[in-house]
Amino acid sequence: MESEISLLEALVPDALKILRQRYLVLEQISLQAPVGRRTVAQKLGVSERKIRTETEYLTSLGLIETKNTGMVLSEKGEKVLQDAGPIIDRLFNADENEVRLARRLGIERTIIIPGDCDLQDRVYEQMGEQLSSALDLLLPLGHTIITVLGGEAIAKGGRYLSPKLANNRRLEFIPGRGALGENVMTQSNTIVQEMAARTHGTYKTLYLPEQVSTSAYRSLIREPSISDLLQDISRSDAVIHGIGLAQEMARRRGYDSIKLSELREKHAVTECFGCFFDDKGKIVDRITQVGLQFENLHKIPHIFAFAGGRRKAASIMAYMPNAPRQTWLITDEGASKAILKES
Repeated sequence: MESEISLLEALVPDALKILRQRYLVLEQISLQAPVGRRTVAQKLGVSERKIRTETEYLTSLGLIETKNTGMVLSEKGEKVLQDAGPIIDRLFNADENEVRLARRLGIERTIIIPGDCDLQDRVYEQMGEQLSSALDLLLPLGHTIITVLGGEAIAKGGRYLSPKLANNRRLEFIPGRGALGENVMTQSNTIVQEMAARTHGTYKTLYLPEQVSTSAYRSLIREPSISDLLQDISRSDAVIHGIGLAQEMARRRGYDSIKLSELREKHAVTECFGCFFDDKGKIVDRITQVGLQFENLHKIPHIFAFAGGRRKAASIMAYMPNAPRQTWLITDEGASKAILKES
């Protein structure tokens, strides 16, 4: 199978991307039917024009029918979707546990690395290599913008991106947030420089505190350099982010003992994009931050959550009800076994 995939990628490099995109369109119509193009576009994080092109083609093949209430799959379309599922899983090297985990979390794909990064630092290397392979598979050719958030996991895994990722691409790495006042090696400004160096790409920096007052935020986003960077973030082809432990991230953001106690009372489990989520996935607290906003995440075509270790299992489960469908989780057995055990 691997040699066949390599041949396809050499002869028709966009074939797997087109196959995957059309499968996801059919899947969303099946799940949401009857449904309009705008809803499908929002779910998949692509333009409505792109969905129009794909659905018109799939309609011409007799796979989609359009009714007054929206699009539905034809009988032929439902059979094609059912038959294609196992093939898609094999093409993207998904084993049974990866498929189970993706379904459990309600996201597009998971990649599980053997081991537990809480115990074995080498696991980060394999997670980073798998992230590189996934980016190579999904990212468009030409100018490509990748927004990166900080954190220890991404700092450790990001150094293993392959230079081959730059083949036929002009990669630009953008920090998704300002500095936390933490270890400089785990800040997004440092990580984008490392990734750009590894892949012969370019990068931009955001030398601002991540956490600011509402009035300061409104002033800062009007600054031309900040406004330009925020525009780049909105045009991103991919986002790479971690999933933090609530108490740990709150301390790094300078929360005092009273606020930490309030977070515990609210059962905050995890933090992503400045939002603290409880074990049900509800936002219980958030900060005003300069950078990528949680509400805009669904507009990004490709999202990679990068988190592993058994101690992160509860945080992953708490965040994932909010994750856009187009999320890929790159994790390890330590986290995945704990999550699947809860299923």
